[in-house]
Amino acid sequence: MSAPVPNTSLSLPARLLCYLGPPSAILLTASASPKTALLAPIAFLPTAWFYRKWRNANSKDPRRRGELEPMVWIYATAGTLGLTAVALAQILVCKGASALLFGSNEMGKQFWIEFARTSVNGLSSSELARRAALASSWQNWVFNAALFYIGAGLCEETLKYLPIAYGRRHESREDRKPRDRAYLDYAMAGALSFGIVESIGFIYGSVEEQQSWPKLALTLFERVVLGQLGHLAAAALTALRAIRKDYYGDKMSWWGVILPAVLFHGTYDYGALAFSASEGNVGWIHPAGVKKTIAMVGLAAGMVGIITDQVRREWRELQKRDATRKTN
Repeated sequence: MSAPVPNTSLSLPARLLCYLGPPSAILLTASASPKTALLAPIAFLPTAWFYRKWRNANSKDPRRRGELEPMVWIYATAGTLGLTAVALAQILVCKGASALLFGSNEMGKQFWIEFARTSVNGLSSSELARRAALASSWQNWVFNAALFYIGAGLCEETLKYLPIAYGRRHESREDRKPRDRAYLDYAMAGALSFGIVESIGFIYGSVEEQQSWPKLALTLFERVVLGQLGHLAAAALTALRAIRKDYYGDKMSWWGVILPAVLFHGTYDYGALAFSASEGNVGWIHPAGVKKTIAMVGLAAGMVGIITDQVRREWRELQKRDATRKTN
């Protein structure tokens, strides 16, 4: 009888979580929206792809990879407790920014009324004009910057860094010394969980708005393809920079490790909101114009391409350093 592949053993609770977790999430979604539940499995496809990539890499050189058991628990925790903590932090950022920018005046009250809207259908011309005035105000642009660079960028990328911190403390330095790619596996597990919950949420919003199938397909492309790629690329970039710091001796602080991902994340979201604001919207409402939609998707795809290219550069640099070590 052949020995099990290293890093793949799972405890009974972890196995149950793997077998029952996704179906339970889909059934829970079905209780709120059956149509969303039908589309929800699409959000799990990146997880299946990553598991296959990890399994192949682990079979070739298991000494360098992360263990599956911690990855399962990181996956479960990031999408539940982690997202809850981030949501609370984002609420605090929003409330703080609102208090500084608007105080308790009438403009602040109107801002939150408009920010909470998910559709402008049925609004009068005067209401649309008031909404457009708020959208073009400097307070709205500063609020969006605080929300997306601090609330989204800093808070969410810090959440993605926590699995790396776990990996650093999981074993003693000597024990984890050969496992110099585990950070990447743990960070990706957290980012995948984060992306799934976010994707299902956007699918649910689109379904509840009774969008046409072409618009729903656009949402799937924006959130499941571009959105998940962005989350994964940002997490991978942070993990690779942390590997450089801890295993290759590069001098970087925690802030230096996550800063590129924070800036990418904030700019990605801020750019999307800029297109929404350009149509007179406060908060997020998908641009209605074809040209603006194409421009927004093109900008998002370009940014994902840029950070993906940076991830490739970081990976190649580590491979070069590995080759240098072997020759020495």
